[in-house]
Amino acid sequence: MAIEPLLLYPSVPHLQVHMSVDRQLDDITALLSNCLDAYTAALFLWDDSSKQLTLRAFHSLSKHINPEARFSLEEGGLVGWAAKKNEPLSIDHFDRDTKILPYYQGDENIKSFLAFPLEQPKGVLCVDSKRQYVFTSKDQKLLSGFATVIGNALGAERASHHHQRQRQLLTLWRRADALPADTDDPVPYLTRLLDFACQYLQVDSGLVAVPIKEGKFLKPVAASGDMVATLLRSSHPADQGIIGWIFQNRKSLVIPKFRSRTRIPFLFGPKDSIGRIGALVGMPLAWEADEMGGVMAFVSRTEANWSKEELGAITALVRRATLVLQNFTLKRELALVRNLDPITEVCNTEAFDRILNKRLERCRQTGVSLGLGIIAIEGFEALSTRIALPDLAILRQRIASTLLQRLRDKQLIGCLDQARFAVLFEDETERAIHDQLVSSAAAIHQEVLASLDDLPRLEACFGSALYPRNAASSRELWTMAFQALTAQAANSSNRDTKAKSA
Repeated sequence: MAIEPLLLYPSVPHLQVHMSVDRQLDDITALLSNCLDAYTAALFLWDDSSKQLTLRAFHSLSKHINPEARFSLEEGGLVGWAAKKNEPLSIDHFDRDTKILPYYQGDENIKSFLAFPLEQPKGVLCVDSKRQYVFTSKDQKLLSGFATVIGNALGAERASHHHQRQRQLLTLWRRADALPADTDDPVPYLTRLLDFACQYLQVDSGLVAVPIKEGKFLKPVAASGDMVATLLRSSHPADQGIIGWIFQNRKSLVIPKFRSRTRIPFLFGPKDSIGRIGALVGMPLAWEADEMGGVMAFVSRTEANWSKEELGAITALVRRATLVLQNFTLKRELALVRNLDPITEVCNTEAFDRILNKRLERCRQTGVSLGLGIIAIEGFEALSTRIALPDLAILRQRIASTLLQRLRDKQLIGCLDQARFAVLFEDETERAIHDQLVSSAAAIHQEVLASLDDLPRLEACFGSALYPRNAASSRELWTMAFQALTAQAANSSNRDTKAKSA
């Protein structure tokens, strides 16, 4: 599915309007300067994020004007006074240096100054001259008219920007609604959601990290953008870094500007290797008081100025991601319950056979061997008349626990009935399978069966078969493994009979 552009590039109407307004402001200040025969005409607008007046447009005969001028109201001299008081200001002559006009980088011997405040957006339009008594009351009215024209142009710019962001927001919702949320694998859904959100926020990257190993570690499972791509498939301590802080404290974190220039912040740990972060927004994925689904975060190399509307949109996307993760978790837990034997907590017969067939098909394609082992406790059926059912269940749990401890994690264990367990061995030699079954049977005897006093003698027996050496299908694997089990049990019984006779 191709991603639609979110209208964030140079060809889009909003940037064209923005560039057009800048040209208009340059033209207006040039016209104003010519009409009033001013040395400099300048427009300052209030930047709410930095709490400063910023030079937006100017026309000047001076070589010392600072095109990057920005200052607080207190540092703004006459310009700051007009903005702070929201009143026009006219000075016909003064003998001070131009420190009271902070848009100059050197003394220009200015003698006259005229300023008019803008209310929406907040700002100041001003002119100055090197002559005294040059600005008349008619000039003040003219400056007021120019301020109105500029206010209208900036108002149109704001309206265009708002309209554009609304279109982008609607596009974001339409894309998010089109994603299939009810999925067996949430990673593709989360990845696409991150793609859409990164475009909307105009950030470099985004990621979703989920807890693993009982919440002690966080693992990024979905990412968008090259900035965090290297973090995928790695795990990190859940109590470190910015993402760890969000996870531990269950709180959102919005940092539009990292102020430290010496200390590089890290998402998970000092070895992140993602470079300097300019801005970050991160939110927890939580659906219960005591359960955290993870963290969704977005990072930018440059500073940002996110609006309440933009952060609200991301909050709504976080809720969507949370619901998808919650649904996936519940489905996985339900599948786990359906696939497990309720007493031994290993795979039940149906689940084991289903997995056996899937792995057998994979082995046919890859050419890897697959072994099936069966361990049976001979004489177990007689126990049902000798001990209570709860004690019988505990005994089965101990046998299963011993198998889980003895066999490696990659081997699947299933419970066939009260006294028989099955084990899958993938890409193992016949000798290795035999050795592991011998070791497991011995451990069951030593750790579980040998401690049973005043009960019939129990013996752990085993049999195995190997694909493709002994069998070509799952049915043949079962048949051959049970035949091997029967033969081993018969041999064991014969040895016991001979021992008793002797």
